[in-house]
Amino acid sequence: MRDWETLRRESLIGYLRKHIAGEVRFDGTSRRLYSTDASIYQIEPLGVVLPRSLDDLVAVVQICSEMRVPLTARGGGTSLSGQSIGPGVIVDCSKYLNAIGPIDVTARTVRVQPGVVLDQLNRALASHGLLFGPDVATASRATLGGMIGNNSAGARSIVYGKTVDHVKMLRCVLSDGSLTTLGSHSPEQWRRLAEQPTFEGSLYRTLQQLVRWHASEIAARFPHLIRRVSGYNLAAYLDAPASASNAPGNGTTAWQIYGARSLVPLLVGSEGTLAVVAEAELNLLPKPPHRGLLVPHFRSLRAALDALAVCLEFQPSAVELMDTMLIDLARGQRALAEAMAAIVGRPAALLMVEFSGEDRLEIADRIERLTRRLAGVEGVLATVPALEPALREPLWNLRSGAMPLLYGMPGDRKPVTFCEDAAVRPDRLPEFALRFRETLQRHGTDGAFYGHASVGCLHIRPLLNLKDPADVARMRRIMEDVTDLVLEFGGSLSGEHGDGLLRSEWNRKMYGDTIYQAFREIKRAFDPENLFNPGRIVDAPAMTENLRYPPGYAPLDPPTVFDYSKQQGFFRSIELCNGAGVCRKTQGGTMCPSYRATLDEKDSTRGRANALRLALSGQAIGPNNRLQLPRCADREQPLRAMGERWLADVMD
Repeated sequence: MRDWETLRRESLIGYLRKHIAGEVRFDGTSRRLYSTDASIYQIEPLGVVLPRSLDDLVAVVQICSEMRVPLTARGGGTSLSGQSIGPGVIVDCSKYLNAIGPIDVTARTVRVQPGVVLDQLNRALASHGLLFGPDVATASRATLGGMIGNNSAGARSIVYGKTVDHVKMLRCVLSDGSLTTLGSHSPEQWRRLAEQPTFEGSLYRTLQQLVRWHASEIAARFPHLIRRVSGYNLAAYLDAPASASNAPGNGTTAWQIYGARSLVPLLVGSEGTLAVVAEAELNLLPKPPHRGLLVPHFRSLRAALDALAVCLEFQPSAVELMDTMLIDLARGQRALAEAMAAIVGRPAALLMVEFSGEDRLEIADRIERLTRRLAGVEGVLATVPALEPALREPLWNLRSGAMPLLYGMPGDRKPVTFCEDAAVRPDRLPEFALRFRETLQRHGTDGAFYGHASVGCLHIRPLLNLKDPADVARMRRIMEDVTDLVLEFGGSLSGEHGDGLLRSEWNRKMYGDTIYQAFREIKRAFDPENLFNPGRIVDAPAMTENLRYPPGYAPLDPPTVFDYSKQQGFFRSIELCNGAGVCRKTQGGTMCPSYRATLDEKDSTRGRANALRLALSGQAIGPNNRLQLPRCADREQPLRAMGERWLADVMD
């Protein structure tokens, strides 16, 4: 006799296949391949759905809502915090829901479906001289739905801000299965909407009441920073006036920059916990015709950060940092040889100071003036100007090109993404970085320092071995100290990658009990059954749960014909895949031809690496749809048999 869970699962599959035209995948292979993203986490879903149309997307939400099944919307799976995995149904919008249009050149707007990739959009806009401002490093595979969910920014956020600054309208599926359009309203329109005796009307009322009740606490607890993408964006609804001291470009943002009469600022950055995005109307910007770059070299990381204030005086469009760890890794990479040839000597840190605008001569003048100014700054070793694209582009791409090399470091001890994108005011960044390094060293480790210095948001990734329970415990202790440090500096625990499974646990500490309870009430109003991406932002599991390497993780490392000693074995060569999904890009380079043909996760290099990793580590479907290790005295033969069967299925 079949148990209740089996009957419920079969009913869910039957309803989905009957009512949607898209793909419904509940097979073991698909579930395993969607159990990870670019984060340190792993949760096997109940199944995967690839909707072909808006009607499909609405139907999936309605069916999951009716059957009380959790749902996680997913784009490129590039999340570093674990937002795109979950125990219920994964809804992958990247394969089919990727239409662009129409483009209104006069109004500078465009409509996109959630599966549109950022590079795909900017290619379509290029002939019109337009672009979408936020320029994430994962632009070749990051989808607009994911960027909206995470409120993504990019290297040029000092000019362009975050995604929320460019979203004009959202069409969303709410948790009651209704499709609604969210945009800007006049005060009278907002009042009428809030008076409606409907589910949607209750959302306007709840938000309005919470902001009125807690306005002073919101103003006190939310950091005044451009790079703040943590919690629910209640600060957008305060009415404080703008001033020169808190305008974009100074590392802070005016409260009313988003406009207080729309639900859009609340939905953007909500990590799929409040609604499922079906379509967005975006504001566009003119593409700057000219760019120039200056690359100052420094004797130390501290010297580079101390020089940041001087660089910001000249109003650059970006200032990016690379530390010695990243520079040394880039030096040994053949593909980066052209850019590294322009680097003078062996600096301990570099700044990439970019200028953009209408006048090429004016850009050249600012670079020349900054060069002269830096000549008198202590710790500057050299300055390399780059105005021509042939030199400028390789140098500008050096940081993003070198970053994956961090994950290619041999062995199990690698830079781990968990406390890596805290943000503070740029003028406090030198002291903050120094204190951060002291914190890591106090815990017996160090890390790479790089990222968006212009807005006070650095990626600081401690070196840890998450296969070692002692280092897992160390990770948590480091996070406890880092949260104290961020609060001391008035910063944001996340300036870019969001809360996810990593940082949601800490939101009560970062915002206080009052604001945290307001977050919970927002979640309860939008999603009463807690079905949309549960465990993010509020009511989260501990950051050390659901890790990719479970206790007892001891994979096979079979003998091979080829020599994998450089990678410390065949299995560790598989683990070099960090899940960032670079192989999912569809333009440029040679990776990955099979994915480009099918747009299917199982045909990506990431998918194949995950297939090998999970097969050789013997991870099978366990209770509650979580991955677990088989319990048997003699692991080798059962593991090999299971791996062979599964690999045959994957490669078929």
